Amino acid sequence: MSTLAVIFNAEFVRRIRSRPYLIGTAIGALGVALIAVIPSFMVHAVSSSTRNLVLVGPPALTTPAGAALRPDFSVVAVLPRLDATPTLAFLDAHRHASAVATLSRTGSRLHALVYARDPSLFPSSFARDLGPLQIALATGAPLESVRSRLTVPIDVRDVAGRFENAGEADAAKAVAYLFVLLLYLAILLNAQAISTSVTEEKTNRIAELLVAAVDPVQLLTAKILAATATGFVQLGVWTAIGFLAGSKLTEGFTNGDVGANAGPLAISSSEILLFVAFFLVGFAQYSVLFAGGASLVSRTEDVGSITGPLMLPVVGAFVLAQLGIQFPNGPLMSSASFVPLLAPFVMFTRIAVTPVPAWQIALSLAINVAAAILFALIAGRVYRVGMLLYGRPPSLRQIVAAMRA
Repeated sequence: MSTLAVIFNAEFVRRIRSRPYLIGTAIGALGVALIAVIPSFMVHAVSSSTRNLVLVGPPALTTPAGAALRPDFSVVAVLPRLDATPTLAFLDAHRHASAVATLSRTGSRLHALVYARDPSLFPSSFARDLGPLQIALATGAPLESVRSRLTVPIDVRDVAGRFENAGEADAAKAVAYLFVLLLYLAILLNAQAISTSVTEEKTNRIAELLVAAVDPVQLLTAKILAATATGFVQLGVWTAIGFLAGSKLTEGFTNGDVGANAGPLAISSSEILLFVAFFLVGFAQYSVLFAGGASLVSRTEDVGSITGPLMLPVVGAFVLAQLGIQFPNGPLMSSASFVPLLAPFVMFTRIAVTPVPAWQIALSLAINVAAAILFALIAGRVYRVGMLLYGRPPSLRQIVAAMRA
């Protein structure tokens, strides 16, 4: 077995059995599950709390109004009149209704007086739903006839042919956000672990023995490969948890209106391969920078002074990717999809939500693979110098001299 394989196996086993790694994986899985579930539960809770409605008025108004409001409201009670102004106790007694709507008619005009639990949350769809009833009362036309004439069928098509409807486009944006978040978490957790590992070896003087027996570039390469392998293990766990939580949530609300506009989560095999490719490239770029930077410090508590600035492009790339979900073809997004450290986030976002020319994908991969190799060469030389210097970080002159060697 080669030296590289021996170091890789030892580093992989050490990392995957470490308590911080296991805790980080568990916390990440919980976070992904919460991100997948909480928004829909919040929408469901808000929707449920604002749907229940008590109608008050003569049957000639409440009967057609109840039918008109059915798409957006659940009429829990119909009363001919109110004996007093409704209170919170009154609303709670009627299945925790969100509001009481008293309907009256003056000539051909319909009037509604609403007593809401929270006026700011009372849906504006109430007036829209009663619009056809107002026209029917004014014209004498049947309500169903008015409603059919007011409904305008709209079929929205994607000019690029990427999606069949708006639901599929929304689902693609959700997938892009999830995958970019997974890449962000993987880099954030594992790059930090690499930095800590390098610094601990240097602090414990283990680095002197390792560098004396093994080529520093091989040692750095083995660490990066082990971190990438454990990163993929985390990624697999988080992805499985995310899709499992999403599918269970969808099953739970099949009879409701939560996610009614969402389309199928159709992910092609080519998109998965491209995500893996950009994940590998991005992970490698950041890992070698964090490892090389960590070799410049002699104490674990000083790691933050190095990793802090290196986190800025990670956060910036994540923010740009969020903008790219909404504006994937803007000049800023198109340019950022070729820039090393940014492209792994931005380019995959563009691929997920809009057709991207094949030449742009190939050029972005080529540029970023070349950048990863360049970063590795520079980090390897910095690593060779930094791991053998204790007490103080190497000077800029020493680093430049090591890179030229």
